[in-house]
Amino acid sequence: MTEYRIRPLEVAQITAIKAVVTQMCDLITPLTVPVLAFYLEGGSQKILVDTGVLESENYHGFPLSGSGPRGMIKALAEIGLKPEDIDIVIITHMHFDHAANISLFPNARFILQKKEWEYAKAPLPLQRAVYLTDLLGQLEKYDLILADDGYEVADGVNVICVPGHTKGQQAIVVNTSDGKYVISGDLCYLQVNLHPELESFVDSMGATINCTPQPDHAFYPPGIHTDLSEWYNSVWRVLSIAGSRSHILPGHDPSLVRRVFPEK
Repeated sequence: MTEYRIRPLEVAQITAIKAVVTQMCDLITPLTVPVLAFYLEGGSQKILVDTGVLESENYHGFPLSGSGPRGMIKALAEIGLKPEDIDIVIITHMHFDHAANISLFPNARFILQKKEWEYAKAPLPLQRAVYLTDLLGQLEKYDLILADDGYEVADGVNVICVPGHTKGQQAIVVNTSDGKYVISGDLCYLQVNLHPELESFVDSMGATINCTPQPDHAFYPPGIHTDLSEWYNSVWRVLSIAGSRSHILPGHDPSLVRRVFPEK
C-alpha cells in the first residue's frame, strides 16, 4: 500500500474567541489560528484536502488575514506546486473556511460526502451563514464524486463520514510509514479538543492562550456542531482508526504549521 507524508499548509489566518473552539469554556478569550489545507505527498496523484477561505477581511464576525486565492497559491508554491497541478481535491465540509477557491483547481476531481452535499442545500438556520451554499452549483460543473462512508480516494487514502460538526463532514484516513493518520477536518479544531487537560497553548500570533483544564473529559467539543452525540461517536471512531491522538490532525491547530507527518 502506498505510504504518504502529510503536509499541513497555512493558507490564511482566522480570529475568534476560544468558546468557538471549546464550547462554553473560556468564553471571551481571543485567539488567532491558521486556516489549513493538507497536501498528501508520495502517491501517483497529487491530492489536496480543503481549498481555503473566501476572500474577505471579516466574514460572519470572524476577522481574516491572508484570505482568498492568494493564500492558497502561495502555500502551494512553497512546496513547489501550482493549483492546476492538483489531481484530487477532498473537501471535508462546505463551510466558508474550507471550501472556497475551488475555481483554482480546473484539473481536479472533487470528493465530497453525499450527506454533506444534501445538508449544505438546507443547513440548520443557525448555520446558514457559515455555509457556502452557492458553491454547490459551481461544484456541479466539475468532476465531482459524492462519496459514501469508506470511499477509497486512492491507494492508501480513504474518506469516512464523521458527523457532529456538520451532518456530512468527512475525515481522511491516510496510510503512512508510521501507520494511519486521520485528517479530522473541523471534527476537532485544535489539540485542546483531543487533550482537554491542557492548561495552555500558543496561537498563530505567538500569544499564550490559557485554558480552563477539563481533565474529567475524554474529549472536549467545539462550539459549532449539529449533533453532540454524533460528535462524540465520530471522535471515538477516528481515535480507533488512528490508534493514537498524536495521529489525529485537527483542522486549525497552529502547532501543525510547517511540519510534516510522519516526521521521520
